[in-house]
Amino acid sequence: MSDHAYRGLHYDDPHVQAEFERLVQRIGDAERARAPIAERHRKAERDTESGAISDARFRSIDDEYIAANNAIAAAQRAVDDFLRIHRNYQTS
Repeated sequence: MSDHAYRGLHYDDPHVQAEFERLVQRIGDAERARAPIAERHRKAERDTESGAISDARFRSIDDEYIAANNAIAAAQRAVDDFLRIHRNYQTS
């Protein structure tokens, strides 16, 4: 799920809306941060198969990729938690 999943949700209270937007922005930021890591990860997978890099180097890149995915998941959980607390959102 990306930050696109939360489009169309809004709150009447401007302070609540601002906090919601800040949390959703964290998802997009985490996704953008993961993009170059994902490319390195794909290349490392190919390089590992061909023997161009060591298993240790691949594990290092894989750890980065896992951490980036975990950052996205944490940002999504924060938005979901916010939505559970602030249920008075509207959709457009």
